[in-house]
Amino acid sequence: MAASSSRRQTVQTRVLIGAGALVIALLAFAALQFFRTPGPPIPDDMPDVDRPVFRAQNALDLARAQVEFGPRIPGTPAHDSTRMWIAERLRRSGARVAELPVTVTHGGETLQGTNLFASFDTTATRRILLAAHWDTRPVADNDPDPARRSEPVPGANDGASGVAVLLEMARLCGEHPPPVGIDLVFFDLEDAGETGFESDSTKLPYALGSAAFVQQNPRYRPAYGVLLDMVGDRDLRLPKEGYSAQAAPDIVERVWEAARRVGADAFVDEVGGAVFDDHIPFLQRGIPVIDVIQTPFPDTWHTTADTMDRLDAVSLGQVGRTLVELIYGMEAQMASR
Repeated sequence: MAASSSRRQTVQTRVLIGAGALVIALLAFAALQFFRTPGPPIPDDMPDVDRPVFRAQNALDLARAQVEFGPRIPGTPAHDSTRMWIAERLRRSGARVAELPVTVTHGGETLQGTNLFASFDTTATRRILLAAHWDTRPVADNDPDPARRSEPVPGANDGASGVAVLLEMARLCGEHPPPVGIDLVFFDLEDAGETGFESDSTKLPYALGSAAFVQQNPRYRPAYGVLLDMVGDRDLRLPKEGYSAQAAPDIVERVWEAARRVGADAFVDEVGGAVFDDHIPFLQRGIPVIDVIQTPFPDTWHTTADTMDRLDAVSLGQVGRTLVELIYGMEAQMASR
């Protein structure tokens, strides 16, 4: 996943967008200030009468199931099996599911993948997008052991964690119809890019699946969206991603307010690094999609150590409870006005 402007900046340069034109374009987006109305935290083990309970252990088990398939590299049996498994779980939850093929040709190389699009209450005009990428990086190029840098990344945090939270949210949406239309998008071909692609057009970019999705669906414009990436580390810390804070500050404040309401202290009230991630193609089209991502990146990022032992149900639960409050709390309040 993308990068931060912290002490890890030298390692993570591939996610920093060097072109000043993009920053200027993002800053030009208009944003309405969201007026915050803080409320008391909702205890983890006490369901609110108006909100379903996000089961953090379920999310951890869903992450483990993905990792057990093996690295989800496009073109491999593990990738195919994971795609079918995600689609089946979504259909069992009651979602309308579309599998959207993606083909990208770059420098004589052709990559093929599949974005998964799942919708609840397709008749609702107000729609919220929740997204994550489900593929994993084919090489552990940041591994501290040079001999292992050609090995694939297991992708427990960078891949499985965001998908796990979305699949648990799908269960909730199926059992407890949300007060707004919910779309879940699982992006493929996010993590195969090459460092330095921003300034070198011969290098393969990141976020290919989300770029294809935006191009293929020009009329799809949700009210806003929340992208999840690397949200399961046991030492989770989530500052406000830099481009999100610039381009969609009202949505950032809305999500961080939801986190405050449920006592999710992994969401810290400061702006972190700017990250090139699956939200960028949406921001470039003026669609306010923000990135919830840990920065600085954990030391497992793009290494063979991105394994299940580094994930934590408490971290996944904080992110999940925040989304529940956002949708079943704050969106419900808006719908009742």
